[in-house]
Amino acid sequence: MKILIAGSGDTGTHLAKMLADENQEVILMGSDKDHLDGLDSLCNIMTVEGNPESVDDLIKAGAGKVDLFVAVTPHQSVNLTSSLLAAHLGAGKCVARVESCDTLRDNISRLFFRNGIQTLVYPELLVADEILTFMERNWISKFLDIHPGQLNMVTVKLTESAPVNGKTLKQLWSGEHNFHVALIRRGKELIIPHGDDCLLHGDTVYFVVKPSDLMKIADATGKRGVEVKNIMITGGGKIASMICEKGVSKYKFTVIEADRTRARRFAERFPEVTVVNANPCQLSVLREEEVGKMDIFIALTDSDETNIVSCMVAKEAGAKKTVAQIEDLSYITEVENLSIDKVVNKKLITSGAILRQVLNSDIKVGSLFSLEDADVAEIEVLPGARIARTQIKNLNLPPELTLGGLIRQGQGEIIMGSTQLCQGDRVLVIFRPGALLKVRSLFR
Repeated sequence: MKILIAGSGDTGTHLAKMLADENQEVILMGSDKDHLDGLDSLCNIMTVEGNPESVDDLIKAGAGKVDLFVAVTPHQSVNLTSSLLAAHLGAGKCVARVESCDTLRDNISRLFFRNGIQTLVYPELLVADEILTFMERNWISKFLDIHPGQLNMVTVKLTESAPVNGKTLKQLWSGEHNFHVALIRRGKELIIPHGDDCLLHGDTVYFVVKPSDLMKIADATGKRGVEVKNIMITGGGKIASMICEKGVSKYKFTVIEADRTRARRFAERFPEVTVVNANPCQLSVLREEEVGKMDIFIALTDSDETNIVSCMVAKEAGAKKTVAQIEDLSYITEVENLSIDKVVNKKLITSGAILRQVLNSDIKVGSLFSLEDADVAEIEVLPGARIARTQIKNLNLPPELTLGGLIRQGQGEIIMGSTQLCQGDRVLVIFRPGALLKVRSLFR
């Protein structure tokens, strides 16, 4: 697939590298010539200097001949304009990053959809929704609703007292088969497990489970959530605003914001919220505002380092759960070894939307989520697909991917070795970066 990405900032560069690793033909358009030249020489990425709002520059970059056009500059107007122009020039599909909930309203989004934009991505809203979900299920570090009401994927870090510690997957399967271990992260290693693999203290385990059996994961891992009432947020930006807007009727919020004008506007918008105009980087401020009494502490400043340190201070002071926004992907695995309960990342959320469009070129994909070093997709079995010709245990699946569950006639099921897929099944596929072509070949 030929893909043109407009915007060579952190998100665009991450997407370009990720898609190039998936053997896609990627062109990255930006205005920073030195940055583009560095990528062109070090990565398998074509680059072009240009303005995505210029028709001439889009034509020069080949926008009319690409299968997918992705606009992820920092400016919503640029992304929407360039996507509409690319669609008019002949781009196959167009995806635009937006920064306003107004754009997602049905009557507005339909306008863009009718004119060639297939997907609008608002990463800040998706991050806010993910944090709100954690506030409801705070014993789970990540909760994916793969097929609403039918299949979930949940991530749990095993503590020293977890009942499953020391058990092999065969031992877990010997009882009632009500969940599937899809992945194990052990330090920096990501393991696609088999029956002889053992769960250990400190592992981050990805379980696939039917919603009705979700609490059996809690029993197996010894995890229990906390009742949430008091929440502190550092950083009064868009994500904090959306969290407060949706949760202010249920939770008591304290928001710490360094910018005086933004703090005043936040207080005017949310009179029920305690807004403190202070520097959240100063740990003495957190202590003065009694961070130790918080049920959840959420760090949303622009600094990864500040978010990491403040979460550690909050946990040490007595905060029950912590959440950190981390944008540098190289930090995420390291952070999971600390005491931080949940990490959110806008690049990964955006990546999921883009990968879904790539996969959808010749197979049918429902939801798709990008994790730190794996992707999770719900893919439909099409007529004649190779993956439906025999039982799962006889498929000789590539080592880079595994199957976790399926939706058959609207009902969620856990996949076992004896399972044979049928046309119309929607299958939960977990795969490593670089395995996109193998996934497509199985489901075509």
